[in-house]
Amino acid sequence: MAKRIFCLVVCFAAILVIGIAVQQGKASASSADSIIKIYLNTNELDTKTPARIKDGTTFVPVLAVFESLGMNVVWEPKKQLLTVKDSGRTITLIVGEKTANVNGKMVALEAPAENIDGALQVPLHFVGDSTGAIVYWDPYVAEVSILTTTFMNDNNINKAELDKQVKEYLAAKAKEEAAKKKENKKPEVTKKPKTPVDLNKLNGMYAGFRSDFGGYECGGMCWDMYTFLPNKKVLIGPPANGGPETIDCKKEKCLSYSISKGQLKLSNGKTMSIKKTENGFLEINSIALTKVEPIPKGTTFNNTYTYMGYSGLIGVTPAANSWTYKLTLHKNGTFKLSGISIGSLAANSNPSTHASHSGKDEKGKYKIQTNTITMTGNDGKVHKALFFIHDSDVEDIQVGLRNYYVK
Repeated sequence: MAKRIFCLVVCFAAILVIGIAVQQGKASASSADSIIKIYLNTNELDTKTPARIKDGTTFVPVLAVFESLGMNVVWEPKKQLLTVKDSGRTITLIVGEKTANVNGKMVALEAPAENIDGALQVPLHFVGDSTGAIVYWDPYVAEVSILTTTFMNDNNINKAELDKQVKEYLAAKAKEEAAKKKENKKPEVTKKPKTPVDLNKLNGMYAGFRSDFGGYECGGMCWDMYTFLPNKKVLIGPPANGGPETIDCKKEKCLSYSISKGQLKLSNGKTMSIKKTENGFLEINSIALTKVEPIPKGTTFNNTYTYMGYSGLIGVTPAANSWTYKLTLHKNGTFKLSGISIGSLAANSNPSTHASHSGKDEKGKYKIQTNTITMTGNDGKVHKALFFIHDSDVEDIQVGLRNYYVK
């Protein structure tokens, strides 16, 4: 369900420029333990120190945010004095004080600036108050959005209209959350995998999703996949010919790996963080991953599935576009595909760079075995792709790098 909301929001309401990622496990975004992402215009900031929520206030790291805005940051630890400058303004503040000086005028802060996790952080709204940027905090997906006045002007974004859209979105989310709490009479049980992961005995495919703000990498939602094989081998990404059971390291780019001190070291020289979460899931590069299970024998599919994606923010980024593909799997083993050819079904989610479009519906027969779907078109062409079910729900399926679901 979370991924369905994700697609609907980003494809048709991307003008909001608000959070679009839904954290695996559906943790409360208002928790101080949530991973908070920061976006400047359409780019995610790479911050060494993450943003934090403290006593109800969202704090953001000074160095990462103000330097990304093109400003010079000077920190004097003995005086506990921060000075931030650009060609048009000078900002000074002292840690622990609730006011700052912006071009000679005193500006109030929601809370004093302070050192959090070893880095100086300030309340989010102070960034807007001191620079003129527009800032938004989305508590439902734990994301900060900062829009510069230059970006707003270049893309003809009206602040009043944007504020209205954000207000409507937050109101709808609040209503949705209230309805969920009313329905959930029983206390929530923390989701756990069938078999907790063992970092010393990794085996099989693990998959998880992350946001692609802007849609330029993979259409709004990226899927990270890792298949761990015998002899300390791993294949990153979907297999070329179907599910993990089809992998042949003589033909595919399998890598050797080792795990030490929380690091996954690959034979191509890359290193990623890796750990077992408290509830037993595998986490790589801060993305929670779920083990891909074989399709249970006797499972039938009789639904029309939708995949939605986008490139650029509709109404914000020039030349932005969105797309919708439909895949119908009938109980009798036949399929119908609209919007894309079966040859591109498992390709990268962005059709402008990878997928070929089909002007007419394609039909044929399909067969699912283990984690491979084999589709044979009426023209005789055969294509195989990775296939699995999300959360034991036949209305929520994965085909290659795309998540298809029943709307």
